[in-house]
Amino acid sequence: MGECWDNGVGLSWTPAAVEATRLGQSLGALVRVFSGHPADAVKAIYSIAGGPDRETRANPVGIDPESGARLFAVALPAPPTGAELVWRPVLLRSGRSVDPKLKGIAPDRVASVPPPAADAVVTPVAPSHPARFPLIPEFLFRVTAPVYPDDDPVGETPDGLRLLFALRDGGTVRGPALNGEILHKGGDWMRVRPDGMGVCAIDALIRIPDRGIVQTEYNGLVDFGPDGFAQLARGGGPRRAPLRFAPRYLTAVPELKWINRLQCFSVGEVDLERHIVEYDLYAFGPIDRTPG
Repeated sequence: MGECWDNGVGLSWTPAAVEATRLGQSLGALVRVFSGHPADAVKAIYSIAGGPDRETRANPVGIDPESGARLFAVALPAPPTGAELVWRPVLLRSGRSVDPKLKGIAPDRVASVPPPAADAVVTPVAPSHPARFPLIPEFLFRVTAPVYPDDDPVGETPDGLRLLFALRDGGTVRGPALNGEILHKGGDWMRVRPDGMGVCAIDALIRIPDRGIVQTEYNGLVDFGPDGFAQLARGGGPRRAPLRFAPRYLTAVPELKWINRLQCFSVGEVDLERHIVEYDLYAFGPIDRTPG
């Protein structure tokens, strides 16, 4: 296992092993980021048989319950027979990086596994089915949106329980890709199903200082729990509820038009005591930020 620290931020990684982790034409490794932040990103820089450096983005896969480290999975191409793959992870955070090469730490080396001899007995292995179209998530920003409680709900209808969570002042968008204020306009026109799942329909406007307006409209799900429908119908509800949204954005600001082409995904929760919606927003790259 390799390890690298810089000013209190560290990462460690497990060696990639062809024998243990090869899936089709890829091999995997796990990177742990200590003192991590939701905006962290990890890439792997690699070369095969002494060739030029290439890079691939790692995929965040959760948090280690024991150490609290943020976990990233790396998929690397398996080297051809007789060749060696050399790689290292690099942590990216708000313009700075933690690169083991700059600390003099040796990279991980992976030698290909030679094919078995013609007379060798080979144990059959079930075919693997790796993803054909891998996703590379990139953290863009965090959304914090205070909302009003619905004091005048439509109530139970033939199409579910109907609620409106209108936006309050004080909403923000903060992150490496965008910073702005959520205008006091719009909200979530929600339909709660009998199974306690809230189906959202959200419209909002984001003001980017000195630049212009970004419109967002999207749907998604909030899980109020199996008893959520009955609780909400009585004017109650759980304290917190996880959410998963699929936001899209539109703007006429030339330098921000790259956001018009994105389909995003967000992970967060609704605090029903404080009436605040908060989530991290990801896009699936690569992202072309060329103005136009």
